[in-house]
Amino acid sequence: MRGGSFRVCRTVLSAAGIAGAFFFLSAFAPPRMPDGCKIGGTDVSGMTVAAARARLSEELRADAETRELRIEAEGRSYIFRAPELYYRADVEEALRQARKGAGEYPLPRQLALTNLEDTLRGICDNCYRKSKNARMAFLPTSKQPFTFEAEEKGRYADGRLLREEVLAALGAGGGTVKVSVREEAAGVSEQSLRDSAVRLSRFSTRYADGCNRAHNIALAAEKINGTVLCGGEVFSFNATVGARTQERGFYSAPIIQDGEFKAGVGGGVCQVSTTVYNAALLSGMTIVEQHPHSLAVGYVEPSFDAMVSGTGCDLKFKNGTKGKVYVLARASGGVLTVEIYGEKTDITYERRSVVVETIAPPAPQVREGEAECVLRAEKQGLRSEGYLVRVKDGKEIGSVCLRRDRYAPVQGIIQKIPQDSGQEILPDVLHLIVKCDKI
Repeated sequence: MRGGSFRVCRTVLSAAGIAGAFFFLSAFAPPRMPDGCKIGGTDVSGMTVAAARARLSEELRADAETRELRIEAEGRSYIFRAPELYYRADVEEALRQARKGAGEYPLPRQLALTNLEDTLRGICDNCYRKSKNARMAFLPTSKQPFTFEAEEKGRYADGRLLREEVLAALGAGGGTVKVSVREEAAGVSEQSLRDSAVRLSRFSTRYADGCNRAHNIALAAEKINGTVLCGGEVFSFNATVGARTQERGFYSAPIIQDGEFKAGVGGGVCQVSTTVYNAALLSGMTIVEQHPHSLAVGYVEPSFDAMVSGTGCDLKFKNGTKGKVYVLARASGGVLTVEIYGEKTDITYERRSVVVETIAPPAPQVREGEAECVLRAEKQGLRSEGYLVRVKDGKEIGSVCLRRDRYAPVQGIIQKIPQDSGQEILPDVLHLIVKCDKI
């Protein structure tokens, strides 16, 4: 009996061991997908989760290899394929849902581009062209005082729109996107520079060439030529031309001093200041300081002269515009011309000189001499007014009286032969010598 019981016991124990081992191994067996289970159209029935994961990942990779994204920009094509193109999908969530039981489960997927932001930024950078402002050069000693260099428009890609269109193309599984390139205007155009350097005025006076006075006129004009005034800046004739001395290259020539014509270093410079004054008036500049001569001059109408001296009399005008003004002054062949350039305007100016009274000179002074002649011609004095007229579209729109002046008469000086000299004076041999120099 004991022997038989022992065999039965061993048999029962062996069966129990086998069953325990089965249940033990079953507890550690890899999980499998339910039968009749599909994820994203792929049958994963009975597969282990790892195998199902691998199958889904492989199919996503294989599908991505059939896709292409093309971005076209200014004649360039940027083509992207796998592995730069890949699918972004939550495989783990799809597997978790599918393990609930048989059925078809979706696998949402989105085609994606590696380093999307950096890639699009690089394409935009390749499309970018910085705009260039127009440039202007002021060349006061050249025949053409201004040269212009045209602006260049910039170009840039619309990065936001490009990103939206690329994401849309990826969402559709690939395709072609054309980059929208836009133009960017330059900050300064050639036309705006041309409009800022329009000739506002031109005024000329004449002088006798080939003398000390002509030299002084040319030297003063040379020092003024090329002056640039910013908006609000004041021009000073004395500060620009400097002292009129022999050390600075000026010669002796006739000047008006104390109502008399005398020799002085720098004679003729007042004609330059007068020409600048009139050009400034005609360009719309604001006159800050101006002084009349004591005697009328012959190179400009009354009430439009501008006397300067090194003892406190200056010519000053202010650039009342917001932009720059450019001054040209040239003397050659007996003609002095001053031009002022600046911001384009629809207003022009005209001058009007009105003589309101003439003043008779006093009786001539008589001096004795060896011959009868006129040492200095008499000259009437006068009272005058100067007006500045504003014109628009060829029509006068207003005027203002700038100044009222009085110019003294010039007393004549006559030389006569003394009565007791014994010389016979014949009318047909009498010569009159007139000495009258312009200043």
